[in-house]
Amino acid sequence: MKLTPKEVREKSFNVVPIGYSRGAVRAFLEEVADFLKEVIRENHQLKDELSRKDREIEELRKEARAFREALRRLDEFSETVKAQAEAEAKKIVEEAEREARLIEEDIERLWKLREKLRLDLRALLLSYLEHLEESLRVRGGEGTSQGNDSLGPSSTEGQED
Repeated sequence: MKLTPKEVREKSFNVVPIGYSRGAVRAFLEEVADFLKEVIRENHQLKDELSRKDREIEELRKEARAFREALRRLDEFSETVKAQAEAEAKKIVEEAEREARLIEEDIERLWKLREKLRLDLRALLLSYLEHLEESLRVRGGEGTSQGNDSLGPSSTEGQED
């Protein structure tokens, strides 16, 4: 049963010889009507406030969903960037290792070349020395011994690089 303050105010009762005072009943009905009017007003205010709060909650839920989506996308992006950075770092390390191997191979090749050149130069110098000694012997054998024995074979034997 739903009553309005107006219905409470306009409610009439049959008059009986023995009963309640009409003024007291009317005053009480006015008081009930005023109270009912206040309760209805508060009820409307609470419903309005509840509607506002429901809208705020829905807005907050939308924002929360948007934040979660942004975080998800940020996670995806950071994973993508991380994977790209790792791939790039791996490529850089592989390239550096390849270059290091090439440099080591070049160093090894240069050391071998240096040793070959050293041996070739030594052989050439020994050949020149032998040729020079032979020339000196031939000249010395012609009868012109002028004391050039200091350049003879005994002064160069046993000498190394």
